Amino acid sequence: MNKTVCLPVRSAGGFTLLELMIALGLASLVFGMMVDFFVTLTRLSVAQNAAAESQHSARAGVEYVIHDLCMAGLDPYQTAGAGIEEISPTGSKLRFTADRCDQPINSSGCDKPSPDGDLNDQSEEVTYQYDNERRSLRRCFYESDPDRETCVNLIDRVAPNPDGTPLFTFLDNENNQVTENLDRERIRSVVFTLTIEEPAGIRKTTARTYSSRVCLRNIGL
Repeated sequence: MNKTVCLPVRSAGGFTLLELMIALGLASLVFGMMVDFFVTLTRLSVAQNAAAESQHSARAGVEYVIHDLCMAGLDPYQTAGAGIEEISPTGSKLRFTADRCDQPINSSGCDKPSPDGDLNDQSEEVTYQYDNERRSLRRCFYESDPDRETCVNLIDRVAPNPDGTPLFTFLDNENNQVTENLDRERIRSVVFTLTIEEPAGIRKTTARTYSSRVCLRNIGL
């Protein structure tokens, strides 16, 4: 007895509905993986660019403070009485003066040191202080005079330094630490230590610490 078996017939080069559905499913899966890859890559690129920009801004801010500290006590005519005006025992604040400009307050200031024998001109009294509430390093002009005081946040996202290191460490000629404001005339150098939280990938941050010792070349002359 012969048995005849009938098989589905399809034209050459054609696909069944099941094969098309499987192919579409695989294509959708691959496409989704590609989209996810490119989205992740784009986010990483944006995060890396933000981290690089943040590091650049932080370094620029640190270099700015160091340059400013080098001017502390500038008094070429020996008539202005420039020097260290105030320090805090915790090292979170430093106020100093420098005869470095001959332009009035609220002017555009001086591009290079232009002493005139007094401390009544633009940017000649400077205060650096850590603002715990804003988590920033603030730079103020004429903090001692409320009528003339102006302040800006110079560096943001400031974090506590490792091991409780002060923002400013004040040292005398023998490298002994000075903490009392009444002893500020002994200060000859300042160690500036700043820790900043910077972007590090997607929704991540890392703490980076910058430290530099600045010799106050205009103090104690």
